Amino acid sequence: SRAADTIGRQLGGGCGATLAAQHDADMQLCLSRWFDALYRDKYHYLGEYDLLKLAFRLDLGLYYWGVVQTVFDDGDKGLLTAPFTHPASGPVAALMRTYNRRFARIAEHRRKNGKLGRMNDRQRLLIPGFTLQRGEIRKVPPLLWQWLKLELSEGWRSWRTAA
Repeated sequence: SRAADTIGRQLGGGCGATLAAQHDADMQLCLSRWFDALYRDKYHYLGEYDLLKLAFRLDLGLYYWGVVQTVFDDGDKGLLTAPFTHPASGPVAALMRTYNRRFARIAEHRRKNGKLGRMNDRQRLLIPGFTLQRGEIRKVPPLLWQWLKLELSEGWRSWRTAA
C-alpha cells in the first residue's frame, strides 16, 4: 500500500526523489526497529523454554498493541505506515528490544555457568492468542511483572557481565 501510494503521489505531480527518500527512510526505520525488537540476539535463548515463552507472549502482546493496533486505529491511512514507524510504536519497539537483550544476557549467563536448558523438560506453551479488542492490553502488565521477577531472581547476575 505504501509503495503504491508513493508511486501514485509521484504520478500526481509529487517530487519522486523526495517521496522515494522518505519511503526509504521509513523502511530503514521499520526494518531496524523490527530486527532489534524481534530478532537480534534471540538465538541466544531459543533453547530456553522459560525465556522464550515469556518473550513470545510479550512479543505477541506488544506487537498487537504497539504495531497492529495503530494500523487499525488509523483505518486505511494505517496501511500507508510501515510497521514500527508509527510514532506510538517507537516506545513499544524500544521496550521489546530491551527485554530481548536482557533475555539474551540471562541465557548467556546460564550457558557460562552450565545451567542452560535446566527448565526445558516436559514443557509446552498453549496460549489463547490476542485480538484487537482494547481489553487485550491487560495481558501485557502481568508479563512485564514476570520479567521483573526474572530480573530480581536471576537476571541481576548478568547486569555487569559483558554481552
